[in-house]
Amino acid sequence: MLARVFMLALLPACGSVKGLGGEAPALATFQITASGDLASLRPPGDTGERALQVALVWADQWLTEPFCILPPESADAAAVIAAGCRDPFGFVPLLVAANTPITLGTPTTIALSDLPSSDVLVGSLGSRVAYGSLVLYDDRDGDGTLGLSQPHRAPSGGGGPRFEDTTDSADLVYGASFVTMTAPDQRVAFSEGTFDPTAAFYPRSGCAPPNRGYSVLTTGGFSAAAGLASAATGQLPAEDPATCAVNEPADAVFDIGLQAPATLREVACTERTADGSIRYREPPAQAPDLTSRLTACAHLPAFDAGTETGLIQFVVSGRLDRQVVPGWIESGDRCQGLTHYTLRGCRENVSCPVPDWDFTANPPSWWPCP
Repeated sequence: MLARVFMLALLPACGSVKGLGGEAPALATFQITASGDLASLRPPGDTGERALQVALVWADQWLTEPFCILPPESADAAAVIAAGCRDPFGFVPLLVAANTPITLGTPTTIALSDLPSSDVLVGSLGSRVAYGSLVLYDDRDGDGTLGLSQPHRAPSGGGGPRFEDTTDSADLVYGASFVTMTAPDQRVAFSEGTFDPTAAFYPRSGCAPPNRGYSVLTTGGFSAAAGLASAATGQLPAEDPATCAVNEPADAVFDIGLQAPATLREVACTERTADGSIRYREPPAQAPDLTSRLTACAHLPAFDAGTETGLIQFVVSGRLDRQVVPGWIESGDRCQGLTHYTLRGCRENVSCPVPDWDFTANPPSWWPCP
């Protein structure tokens, strides 16, 4: 979520509340309805025999990488940013907490008998909060839970950082109560202690704080342009107070409208690193497969380059979308992401004094940058 501006006791922090006998009572119950024309949004040839599900997904505290928000130095860099960077104000999932079937037009509920784990609570021990989105999806793999995907990086050379690649989830998201801060959202909140209004975790500037324990928050959002301009001042735009609301779970209904899955992919995309740092990679000896990817040569941000001010990075997007049939877009990669290659660097620090790899004197034959 943009920059460090985004990161600036009533109940225990974690664990289960168990009854002395039988099932634990629900700590909160959320009411949900879903509406829309599902048939027009399904992939070609999909029979639609599966029932839709709704999941409560807790949000991650995430920072976008600097390359994605610094002014692009070329048209190629701008195109890579557009193709490979997720919405800096968007909801980023961390943990799927609960799932239940849902029928369009028929109200359903999700009941929680556990408190959020410490993994999803953000803040100090005296002031922590968790936010969640209710996500409507087609459980295409039939495992009963929303599957989360990760970006796929282009391959690195022998000394670069290694990530275990995972297969994209087959599940398709058709709606969510909280997609991005630049649109109206309705979110589940859990707050403990004294809420800190300066906390930069999906903030709602100008809105009342969440109740202690579970509550439902509503807000109207702000434009991306206003958000980017305001972030430079260390804060986000104030919400319209008329769009702000805080309700007890029993007094709120989540009404989720169906949308095209291509517009909601990132709602089910986790991030490998959440601190905004860039992991630079060793270029492989052989040219990586750049089919359906965009690329650009660019200077490193000054705070990354250190003494290596002349070092140029080769930035590669994920595999791009393709149109299967008119009106249906399929992603080559479910999640947006970037790969950063440099001719010199270390696994943890591109400007390290003793590099893990150094091809500056003899770049690979395919290397396209100066």
